[in-house]
Amino acid sequence: MPYIIRQATLIQKENSLHNSKVDILIEKGKIKKIAKKILASEATEIKGDHLHVSSGWIDMRAGLTDPGYEHKDTIHNLLDTAAFGGFTSILTLPNTKPSISDKSSISYLINSSKDHLVNIMPTGVIEDPSSKNNLAEMYDMHESGAVAFTNGDEEVSNGLLKKALLYTKPFDGIIISHPSDKSLEHGGAVHESSMMVNTGLKMSPSISEYISLNEQLEVAKYCNAKIHFSCISTAESVEIVRKAKDAGQQVTCDVSILNLCFTDEELLEFDENFKVYPPLRSESDRIALVQGILDGTIDAISSNHSPQNIESKAVEFDYAETGVLCQQFVLSWYTKYLSKDIPIDIFISCLTERPSTALNQSLAKVEEGLEANLTIFDSNSIWQLNQSNNTSKSTNTHEWEKEQKGKVVGVFNNNCVKLY
Repeated sequence: MPYIIRQATLIQKENSLHNSKVDILIEKGKIKKIAKKILASEATEIKGDHLHVSSGWIDMRAGLTDPGYEHKDTIHNLLDTAAFGGFTSILTLPNTKPSISDKSSISYLINSSKDHLVNIMPTGVIEDPSSKNNLAEMYDMHESGAVAFTNGDEEVSNGLLKKALLYTKPFDGIIISHPSDKSLEHGGAVHESSMMVNTGLKMSPSISEYISLNEQLEVAKYCNAKIHFSCISTAESVEIVRKAKDAGQQVTCDVSILNLCFTDEELLEFDENFKVYPPLRSESDRIALVQGILDGTIDAISSNHSPQNIESKAVEFDYAETGVLCQQFVLSWYTKYLSKDIPIDIFISCLTERPSTALNQSLAKVEEGLEANLTIFDSNSIWQLNQSNNTSKSTNTHEWEKEQKGKVVGVFNNNCVKLY
């Protein structure tokens, strides 16, 4: 069935029609025509008063709960949720049970998504789960389709990081680190600040992140290797990465949409749905992160999506699992909290061009003759997440049944389409 997207503002900087209202005709999974006005009476029309279209979005950090934690979400729950949020590709964390640590587990993930609209870009663990401080089967996983390697939220020693960086250089493997010095965190789940002292909650200082980031940058520099930092959250981390980039070092990073939009002040009500990792930081940290997006220090915006079942959240704050549903709200949170500070084209580039570059992936383009890999959204459309449209098994969000502004209208990819 042919589809026609009517009068959507195209967001793609390198396209001559960038910021123009266009019609886009899609037939058999391909972009057949792009023009100011297209006559196509047989096509299903996609319309809206404030419609935008871009290449399909990439999520650089999505929590994977299958295998091992399917009671929180299955792979297909995750893929459906990603599509609902506008993502056509997601980079999944390997911290499942068992972990994604060999070629068969990489193949399992790829095969699980082969008939879906959303592409899984699997990551494998760095450390062999059966042999501490030794590398996992990284080359075999790379050959089977692993896009990158990471230990997720788990700490990686500098010695093992050095091994991984040197080992993956010959095949241009990507090492992703979530910088943290666990010995400085002391099990803290909230940002260390004068405001948080009165809550009595265990606190995690900013230094636990940026001292680890700085050390790992030095290791990468020694190895003359590229490194990507996931979910940086402090002003100091932004400045360290900025200086490293200015010095010509091969470093990229992303920030969670949570840390761009919210601060530790949200935790004064002890809402477990704001218990996330890295923790929500101060307003000055949040402002520094926004500035990092604007000047290109930060390459991408990730969702840090982490489904948790009710038993994991409906407990005393200190015992609650970290993580919240995020993929569904990336657009509406941008609209509400960030649109005045971050132009729409920069926001979209942080979900498309920049992450594809950081991951050495080819960028999907909105051009005639190419496969349709598109995200369509209406910046003014009102909606809410509720039982009728929630594609996740979990409901761990403070936004449940609350009005949202900014809605994904549809996604195209892999000769599939979903309209919302």
